[in-house]
Amino acid sequence: MTITIPAVMLCAFAWTFARQRGHVLNLLIALEAAMLSVLVFYYFSTTLYSSNSVLFLMLLTFAACEAAFGLALLVNLLRLSGNDLVSSMATTSWFAKNSHCSIACRAA
Repeated sequence: MTITIPAVMLCAFAWTFARQRGHVLNLLIALEAAMLSVLVFYYFSTTLYSSNSVLFLMLLTFAACEAAFGLALLVNLLRLSGNDLVSSMATTSWFAKNSHCSIACRAA
């Protein structure tokens, strides 16, 4: 019974992640919520079978690094384009406009 709750949470947050196409911040929040549900699922399964929690700490570390990396990318995106819309960065002109390569590098 306790394992089905995190599984339902994971499915709900995966569905939310697939449906959110507007803002990058919404995608990051849905991704962190999905990672939290994976951590809850793993915590319940380790307490149920009384195994060690080394993998739990590794997943927790991965979630913290993922959150920091996502926040850094979001800040960089906001500095470059001024908004966090997914549609504004989905074109190739966005990548060409915001490239930090010099003119000599582009000509080659």
